[in-house]
Amino acid sequence: MRTARYVLLAAASLVISCGPANATNSAATGGATNEIRSNHDRLATAIAPLAQPPFGTGTVATGIVDGVATTAPLGTVFDGGPAVGAETRFNVASVSKVLTAARIVSLAHAKALDLDAPVSAYLPGVKLLDKGVDRAGTITVRQLIEHRSGLPHVPKDLEQKVAGRWSSPDLLRLLTDAWELPLAGPPGQYLYSNTGYALLAAIVERTGTVEARRYCSFSDCMATYLRELGMPHSTFWPATLDENAAHGRVVTDGAISFHAPGWYGSRYALPFSGLWTSMPDLAHFGQLLVAAAHDPGSPLHGMTAMEGGTLGLFRNKRVLASGVTAPTLEHDGSGPGFYAALVVVPSTGLVLAVATNGGNESKAEATTFGAIVADAVRVAR
Repeated sequence: MRTARYVLLAAASLVISCGPANATNSAATGGATNEIRSNHDRLATAIAPLAQPPFGTGTVATGIVDGVATTAPLGTVFDGGPAVGAETRFNVASVSKVLTAARIVSLAHAKALDLDAPVSAYLPGVKLLDKGVDRAGTITVRQLIEHRSGLPHVPKDLEQKVAGRWSSPDLLRLLTDAWELPLAGPPGQYLYSNTGYALLAAIVERTGTVEARRYCSFSDCMATYLRELGMPHSTFWPATLDENAAHGRVVTDGAISFHAPGWYGSRYALPFSGLWTSMPDLAHFGQLLVAAAHDPGSPLHGMTAMEGGTLGLFRNKRVLASGVTAPTLEHDGSGPGFYAALVVVPSTGLVLAVATNGGNESKAEATTFGAIVADAVRVAR
């Protein structure tokens, strides 16, 4: 295990992104370069276990400290495949929700929708049944984002409703044209729900672009939004990926298999687990959140509140483990073949984005992944 770890570190490439540099002498420049290389090596060491079983064959982390980004790619996109690079795209599982929430929040900022309006205002064909009583007229868009709608994680009739149309670009529209969804808990109570984010995506589709007010499929709407955010290596539709994308490593009954990106082509799952992105792209979004935290006029400012409800992010999940005492905004995710995390410390500007192409969503794996992310946050700061 130790030998494999050293081989991975030796193969790691150094990718550094800096803001405009001040004029300085060569000795100072050399010192800065050595410090950046040292930061890279520490980050690579921290994430090296993510490129080994029980995780994947490859991993990437981008850390941003004081405006300087360091990216450490390790391993390969699948067993025996090409090397992982800085711009290799990984599926980031539930971290996808952060971008879905960002789109909703930005549309609200542009007055294209109201976070406190009821679901029925945007999805009139959807009924949210609480012991037979329709609550779609009182459950709000904000509650969908905050996981406080009472919706189940997965609807019991999902397979029946989809009827094999998983890859249809019209799927979310067809589902929400007429859908009765029994609640799994009381509205207002926290209950983590992928279903709520599917409804948010349907709202995005119906709201369309702010300028044209037209319908567009979720992946198309988000393609435009990702470009606006400055995330050119990101997509919500795997068919648009080139070969520089990781394959998910999954173990089933002891047998190892690798799922190519096309395996993750469920249109229903896109809003809560469908984002493919590079870690520099994801870290760039983290920088946008840092800026938004200090700018009340930012479209994303509502996502950065440190009190009250959270809009698409969690607070302070890694603080105790990493030794970071400043408040953090975070989201992690796991799915068949992938783990990912985004950690943002608005007060210091620290950002960490990390992903690996392996995992089976077990509790033990999740605990280990969390500890590795916490260690990466510690060394990044």
